[in-house]
Amino acid sequence: MIPLSSRIDKYKQIMEKKEKAGKSCDILHIVKLDDSRESAFLIQDMFPITEEYIEREYTIAGNHLMLTSEHTAREIEQYAKKVMGMLKHGIKFTPTQPDVMAILENLKKDR
Repeated sequence: MIPLSSRIDKYKQIMEKKEKAGKSCDILHIVKLDDSRESAFLIQDMFPITEEYIEREYTIAGNHLMLTSEHTAREIEQYAKKVMGMLKHGIKFTPTQPDVMAILENLKKDR
């Protein structure tokens, strides 16, 4: 599961700061969803989940959010794989980040 945020200005500043420092910013991705609003995919905050924990589809004001661009979906998937690789190596992106690998192992046990 990759959380979304509507705080675009905040995440644009973070991205610009990383890029000015000569670093790539694979932990965030800003896109326009099908409702024409910009949203930030917080890839660094992704966490594993199984279908049984999903109660319903994500909506804002009753509108289902859709990402229908296959190109954008592939980009986000690429970033997610890269971030997952870093998480597997113990890299943390925020001090309060949960132990994603422990969550994944617990979910695998519950199957």
